Order: sequence, then structure tokens, then C-alpha cells
Amino acid sequence: MSRVIDPSSLRRYTAGVLEPWSPLLVSNRAPYEPGPGGRLRRGAGGVVTALLTVAEATGAPWVACARTPAERELAATGGPVDLGDMQRPIRLHYVASDSDRYRKFYSVIANPLIWFLQHYLWDLSREPLINARYWDAWEDGYVRVNHAVAERAVEVARELPRRPLILTQDYQLYLAPSRIRELLPQATLQQFIHIPWPTPHYWKVLPQQMRDAILTGLLANDVVGFQTNSDVRNFLVSVEELLGYRVDHRERAVIHHGRVVWARAYPISIDVPAMEQLSTTPAVEQEIAGLQQRRPEKLIVRVDRTDPAKNIVRGFLAYERLLRQRPEWRRRVQFYAFLQPSRQDITVYRDYLASVKATAERINRDLGELDWEPIRLEFGENLRRAVAAYCEYDVLLVNPIYDGMNLVAKEGALLNRRDGVLVLSENAGAHEELGPWAMTINPFDVDATADALHVSLGATQPTRRRLARLLREQVKTHDIGRWISLQVRDLHDLVYEQPSPAR
Repeated sequence: MSRVIDPSSLRRYTAGVLEPWSPLLVSNRAPYEPGPGGRLRRGAGGVVTALLTVAEATGAPWVACARTPAERELAATGGPVDLGDMQRPIRLHYVASDSDRYRKFYSVIANPLIWFLQHYLWDLSREPLINARYWDAWEDGYVRVNHAVAERAVEVARELPRRPLILTQDYQLYLAPSRIRELLPQATLQQFIHIPWPTPHYWKVLPQQMRDAILTGLLANDVVGFQTNSDVRNFLVSVEELLGYRVDHRERAVIHHGRVVWARAYPISIDVPAMEQLSTTPAVEQEIAGLQQRRPEKLIVRVDRTDPAKNIVRGFLAYERLLRQRPEWRRRVQFYAFLQPSRQDITVYRDYLASVKATAERINRDLGELDWEPIRLEFGENLRRAVAAYCEYDVLLVNPIYDGMNLVAKEGALLNRRDGVLVLSENAGAHEELGPWAMTINPFDVDATADALHVSLGATQPTRRRLARLLREQVKTHDIGRWISLQVRDLHDLVYEQPSPAR
């Protein structure tokens, strides 16, 4: 797939603004993973594409956790792994933890405890029950893995030719910046949070020791990036109410240990040229032809992981409500759900997948006919098939309970060929950008979602064409290159120039 920014172009752009620094990327997951025969395979997703572009353009090394046995074998060699198929080789430094400690870090604390909290998923009348198991996983898993990552990042940073700029990613590594700051106080630190930031009251689900460590860990950064302005506000209010710090809401800044910490929104997006190129390949055209052979007059599409936050079951129930209330749509419409099973090592996720299957089967049994299946449910990890679904939908349903961004909404809006309508949850991060041209829904309101599906399916062609054009223009002008550029610009203007926040 093509890159969003040619590395030579990005080098020219960053030569001035990044000149004071030597960048270093830090994340839980590595950009490349060992595949069959030990061959390294590039990870999927727009985030990997964007960060690899930065790494290749700047020569930034990368620090990541060794998550699998194959990665632990590479980590055991003690040296970095060279990703030599790039125009400018990247050095990948693995951080090894034993499998049980990594399990505690990832499968007990990061997922589901923190992930569920930040997506408002806990049934608080019953869960979570913070007991010895959680405290052990916190101390022996989350804290220790974060510190190990931080210490490895410091080792690598000390070998860099200029002042280190350490770019940490996401919720798995909330504690790493404070350890990095302790060991390397003159480094410039930035962290981007890819998932929603909830209100301070919801953070009180966690014991004070945990939530204070998370907040102070983030405040060790110079800039903390979020997906939306709402996330920025929630973070600043959390710092104010939970830590008692004085916050400048106009400047979106906090004073922490004598430093200015800035909070900013950088809505992540997609690799527009790569997605457009992929959508025209023979493999995708073949998938489109297969969809067209089986589709009725109208096609509702969703493409998702089977994460409880994605709200798949309520989407099916809204569709069932549509068919029962508006029988004129029967046989004329099908709901095509192409889903990727997610985190099946976690009981809640396995149970949710079972509920998704059971709901679809019941609706098909109750409402289906001999030659018409109301819900076509498929599971797999096939990007070409997902892209074909984007091209073919009449309605794209994106109804997460809460979501940091949801790139499905942007991918679909970019690639659709049928002037399809986007039905979008007001709690998706993408709604802040795409909401004016989407059919907005409350993700918990099944009846209203059914009504939105009805209106969208019946929208006139001029209305559909206008909304689809405006959505596509928004995505094209706010692509992942803009996401990178905004962060680089702010690092230069807010940190290198070091203005003081208004008081």
C-alpha cells in the first residue's frame, strides 16, 4: 500500500521544525511482527502507516513490547531488529517480559480494566471488583512492564545524536512517561491517546492510587494528544478535580512540577491515497462483483471488530425493529455484517461474540424467508472484502457505545460508490468531524436507530449525493498526513518556543 506522505517530502517538512530533536517512537505493539518462517510482516492499520512514515522520514528508532513467543525470541538476542525493506532502515528495539507478567499487564489491567473504563463499559452494579488479583496485576504487570518499556526507551534515547523526542502511543503505556522523565529529565515527551477519555466521575471506578498514577504519568509529557476536543476537556477536568491541580482551560494547559503540559486534539484519519488505490485493484473488484450478485435492492453494511464497545447487538435489534415497523423493506434490504473476532482470550469478549451470533440467528429465523436472509453475518480478517463492502453500501451503520475515532466511518465515506448514507453514533469520535453530514443517532436508542435506518434507506438521490460528496471532501482534506503535521507543528510551537500559558 502507498504511504500517505512521501518520506522525502516529510523529511523536507520536518527538517526545520524537528531540527532540535531526535525522535523515538514507543508503543505496546511493534510495527512489524514475525510471521511464518520468522519473516517480519508489517502490521495493519492507519496508525502503523502514519508512524512508519515518520520513522522512515526521520530515522527514528522504535521501542515496543515483545508480545508473542516469536517476538520474545527476537528480544532475547539483546540487540535491535533492523527493518531493512524501508527506504531508510528503522531499528526496532523489543522489550521482553515473561508471558505471565505480560498477561497481567495486558489481559487484566490494560484490557479489560482500563479499556472498559475509558469506553464506559463496566456494569458498575457488579463489576469491576478490585481485589488482590487486580492489585497483583497492577504492581507486577502494568507498573513493571511500563517501567521496563520506559527504561529501554531511555537506553535507546541516550544514544541519539540530539535531544530526544519520545513519542509514546496510547493507554497501555500511561506510566512510562513519568519513569522516562525521572531518568531523562531534559527529553521532550509527547503521548497520543487513541481511545476516549471519560469524565472524572467515571475515573473514580479506579482506586485513587491507580488513577493518580495514570494522570501523573501523562502529565510527565510536554504534550498530550487526544482524538477530540471533548476528550481534551474531560482530561483537563480530570486533572483539576482528581488531582486538585490548577488548569488553564482557555490555553488547555497545566503546570506540573514547574513545566507546562499542553493538551490538544489531533483527530486521527486514514491513508487516503492507499485506500483509494486498494479500492480499484482486481481483487477488490472481484469481491464487489460477488457482493452485487447476492445483494437485494438496498444494502446496510457494518464492518467491525466484535468488541462490546462497537454495539453490534443493538444495531441488529434496531434493524429488526425497522423490519417489523416498516414491512415494506422486507425482501428489499439486507444487513451485511462483516466482523472480525476480537480478544477471544477475554471471557467478556467471547460472551459478546456469542450474543452477536445468537441475535443474528434469531432474527433470521423469525423474519427470514426461503429466498431472503435479513442478516448476512460473516467473520474474517479480509481487508479486500471490507473495502468492497465500503464501496457497495446504501447505508453504513456505525453505532459504537463510545469510540475514540472509528476509522470505518471515514473509510466508508471515502470509498463508497453508491452515494450511501452514514448513520453515526454521537459518541463516536468521528462524529465531531463527520456529524454535520451524517444521520446522527444515540447508540442506546434502538427505536431512533430504526427510524434513522428507514430515513436513510429512503433518502432522495440528490440528498444522498450531496451528503456523500461533503463527507468525502472532509475525509480527503483531513487525512492522516494532517494528523502528523498538526502534532509536529505543536511540538515546535508549544515546546521548542516554550510560551507560557495565560494566567
